[in-house]
Amino acid sequence: MNPWIIPALAFTAAAFLVGGLFYALTTSERRLGRRLEEIKQGDAPPRRKREERPDHFPTLTAALQRAGRHSAIEQYLDRAGLNWRPSELTAAGLLLVVVLGGLGWLALGPLAAAGGIVVAVVAPLLVLKALEARRLRQFDQQLADALMLISSSLRSGYGILRAVQAVRDEMQPPISLEFGKTLDETNVGVPISEALVHLAERVRLPDLDIAVTAILIQLEVGGNLAEVLEIVAGTVRERHRLRAEMDTLTAEGRLSGVILFALPLGMAVILGVLNPAYMSALFKTGLGHFLIGLGAAMQIVGGLVIHRMLRFDF
Repeated sequence: MNPWIIPALAFTAAAFLVGGLFYALTTSERRLGRRLEEIKQGDAPPRRKREERPDHFPTLTAALQRAGRHSAIEQYLDRAGLNWRPSELTAAGLLLVVVLGGLGWLALGPLAAAGGIVVAVVAPLLVLKALEARRLRQFDQQLADALMLISSSLRSGYGILRAVQAVRDEMQPPISLEFGKTLDETNVGVPISEALVHLAERVRLPDLDIAVTAILIQLEVGGNLAEVLEIVAGTVRERHRLRAEMDTLTAEGRLSGVILFALPLGMAVILGVLNPAYMSALFKTGLGHFLIGLGAAMQIVGGLVIHRMLRFDF
């Protein structure tokens, strides 16, 4: 029996599990898009909130609340734009730990089981971070238009609350959802200044902080808020233009980094399939294990260096 069959099956199963978790985490966002289209057509009930759905894991919910992690996980889910309960995410993570740890143990032994557990713990966090980053990019792309809409509403004689309502009603998610939460807070008695601060805390963008600060100053001392928001919107658009130019100039470097990172892995797989005996020394000797660890560490360090070289903050 080919010794590479079991590791290949384990890797394939792990890839399917991680991909399934990513698909499940993004399902709620796709469902939200379909629901918005249905609501526009007037043939769908309002989307159920997280609190209105039954909790299928009350024991996990109680444990997270006792540990003081329930609200923190809920904030992560909100920032990622997911309608999951913290207990549902925790249950999925525990299932992933058991499956990947068991596959690693059956395939290669305790060391692989430990690696599978680490992957199972880190993968959901990486998925949440990726979803949060994507949602922030979408929000950032909409921010300039939202600021111009608020400015136009103010110039038309509307108040700040009516301007926020215009953003909620006229624009698409995720910015309409976040401004809708701000408006909901004001409807239950929260001052508009405090609700805007909560908005800036939920959506951590420097440009949004500037806009919120300008609004708070205007509420305190007065001034031409519409003109200030137009200036902020122009700054946001200019920043987007510069970022697009830098992405174009660094596209070759980013592609080179991806190739350099994937080339050793691809060569290892090809050599393992064509000549398993040639590669077996890496997996059956102590020196081979050391070289695998050293190569992985160098890959990670090199990837981080390339990423930092091509990253520009605006």
